[in-house]
Amino acid sequence: MVYPGAGRAAVSDRPGCLPLLLTACRGAPLPEGMEEDRLLSAGREVLAALVSGDYETVCGMLRPDVAAEVSEEELRSLMLRQLDGAGVYKQIESSMVTGQSSDGEDYGVAVLYCEFDRKDAVFRLAFDPDYALIGLEVKQQ
Repeated sequence: MVYPGAGRAAVSDRPGCLPLLLTACRGAPLPEGMEEDRLLSAGREVLAALVSGDYETVCGMLRPDVAAEVSEEELRSLMLRQLDGAGVYKQIESSMVTGQSSDGEDYGVAVLYCEFDRKDAVFRLAFDPDYALIGLEVKQQ
């Protein structure tokens, strides 16, 4: 999971996360200037790259301070660990957005509930107000 704040990111040892503490969705409004459709579109773009194994593209979507702390191998490892046994990705079943704040930084989260052929999963993808990826969490449901 990605932890925004203090101008740096750190890789968490919490399973399913890359550098950003994503707290439970509370349905808070998005930060000023962020749009639901654009946030969901950005989330779908990241999801497509993740499920196709294109970790280089995902790393390119990360904000520079976060990208400096996250490798393609860490993304690959996260996906393999968190989606072990889920099977083949099929589709997004539903989605939502929420606003969150951590360490004084406001951001939007695209939450994508996805169908796989054996077990479903949820992807929580956090973006700063400029739509740079700053964190993600992947969990089987």
